[in-house]
Amino acid sequence: MGGVSEEYFTARIPADVDRPDAVVARLTFRQVAIIAGTGGGCWLAFTAAHGAAPRVPVFVLMVPLALVLTVAAGIALGSRDGISADRFLLAAVRYLRRPRLMVNAPEGIPALPTVLPKSWRRSAGPGPAPLVLPAAGLDGAGVLDVREHGHAAIAACSTVNFALRTTGEQNALVAGFARFLNALSGPTQILVRTRRMDLTGLVSEIEQAAGALPHPNLESAALDHARFLQELSAHQQLLGRQVLLVAREPESGDAEQAGMRLGRRQAEAGSVLAGAQVTVAPFTPDGAYGLLADALSPENPGGFQ
Repeated sequence: MGGVSEEYFTARIPADVDRPDAVVARLTFRQVAIIAGTGGGCWLAFTAAHGAAPRVPVFVLMVPLALVLTVAAGIALGSRDGISADRFLLAAVRYLRRPRLMVNAPEGIPALPTVLPKSWRRSAGPGPAPLVLPAAGLDGAGVLDVREHGHAAIAACSTVNFALRTTGEQNALVAGFARFLNALSGPTQILVRTRRMDLTGLVSEIEQAAGALPHPNLESAALDHARFLQELSAHQQLLGRQVLLVAREPESGDAEQAGMRLGRRQAEAGSVLAGAQVTVAPFTPDGAYGLLADALSPENPGGFQ
């Protein structure tokens, strides 16, 4: 049987320049340093212990050192969520050392009055710490000041139903996305947010528009649909996804110049992703402010309308 042959395309994408180079047996320098350092320390400890107690069986001395070396190898070779185990443990230690209570106090937090007894001050436990948010401000062009990390701009991206496309269309979409990756000229993040949907506004709009429909049956159907959405929202946890494209300029210099570069990068991303049938819409200052407010209050059910 004859058929139309599909052409398969290959697309080159930039290499992961942040990936550490392998130096020995596909191990990175960090992994080699952890394993070799721990092995050397275990050998020195074994030599010292065996010299101090030569009558102790070698097996008794080697068992605890072998356990230490095994743990070190697991830390060096393991990973979780794409993060190496040693970095994950360091992040956990930093998290445990951070204060548990942080408050908005740019002027600082005063200490407890010295007139209080020392026992009272000790029983009060550790005091709160000032809360320092990642974003320091938002200008009139919707550009975020992310402190020492420079400036950033956020845009919303539409989605494409990839599974329902033919093989040729899928290849074209992949090639269009590859062109976007090759055109990147600065730090860029693709963020997919999942938030609870609030259908209250949509239900109100349907109920208000139902009275203006030209036929009573249409009005009844619209009201039934509004009741269905209201019941669905009351009994089900509805989730919605939002795809964001975040471009960042690392230099923390002139905000106006950074905003111009970010705007140009967003325009270039929109023109390139148009070939992949993806629409890029930069956030207005009000939209960026609402997005940040929603991100800082995740319990607020009004994130998506």
